[in-house]
Amino acid sequence: MTAPIPSSFEEVLASVAALSSKLTGREGNAIREHIQRLAQVLALEGPDAELRARAATELEQLIEVIARLGGLRGPVAKAIRGFNLTQLAAGLRTFVQYLRAPTAENQAQAEQLVANLQGSPVLQPVPLDELQIDERVESLAVQSALRQGLAGADLTRAVERMKREMVSFKRQLELRTQQEGHRASTAVEMSGLLDALVKTASALGKALEPERAAIMEAFCRVDLTRMAAGLRVYSQWIPASMGTDPAAAVAALRVQLADALGPATAVNAMAGEAERRADYEREIQAAVDKIFRGAVPT
Repeated sequence: MTAPIPSSFEEVLASVAALSSKLTGREGNAIREHIQRLAQVLALEGPDAELRARAATELEQLIEVIARLGGLRGPVAKAIRGFNLTQLAAGLRTFVQYLRAPTAENQAQAEQLVANLQGSPVLQPVPLDELQIDERVESLAVQSALRQGLAGADLTRAVERMKREMVSFKRQLELRTQQEGHRASTAVEMSGLLDALVKTASALGKALEPERAAIMEAFCRVDLTRMAAGLRVYSQWIPASMGTDPAAAVAALRVQLADALGPATAVNAMAGEAERRADYEREIQAAVDKIFRGAVPT
């Protein structure tokens, strides 16, 4: 017989969320991604057994991430000091047991835990210190200047110019990481607003549900200014749609949002770490190619 979910499990989830907030980069984002995906799976409609299996698999992967933290050193070890990783993993495994073989007695408690998961921390921008764009600047600048046949004072001036351009580029990249954090938070806010209406099970909410994914896909791929415009459209649409035909109201919303958001111009604000890191690295490579003018040694 499956053990009941312990009353302390809510504290376990809170501890996992607190743990992720202490970590930046791949470790913290990995935890946040698994929590978010777990919440999304458990909120889906579909065959119960299939969804529980998917959720259990997601949770088991989260447990593996937490277990690996114990073998890390340096800044990560310092950040997680005070967290009992063994205890956290054990508490999460209890929830896996429930998902694999649920009981009627713990169903209500599980539903509350799922609701708590919806408030999980959002993904954070990849820290610039992990992108390692500084360590080779001097070397690349000198090599580039030499390839251009420069020497003496001309070489020195060229190297200093390229270094200044890299400093300027890094400032731009730092600003972008801040913007990406705001975009992620805004995307979570919009997601919550849509879910709130869908969960009312009203006629309007039921008409909106099939369109939710497409709306979020468009919303997450524009800049902050466009996102703000989209939020305004949605907030004005809610009162205007009351008492109207639900299908027509949702169709009108799609048109209004298309006008406000425009075409996709950015990486998905809720993308996983791998996609976000690849996007940063593409931008860095393009800047390096431009600043150092020519093929860059690998």
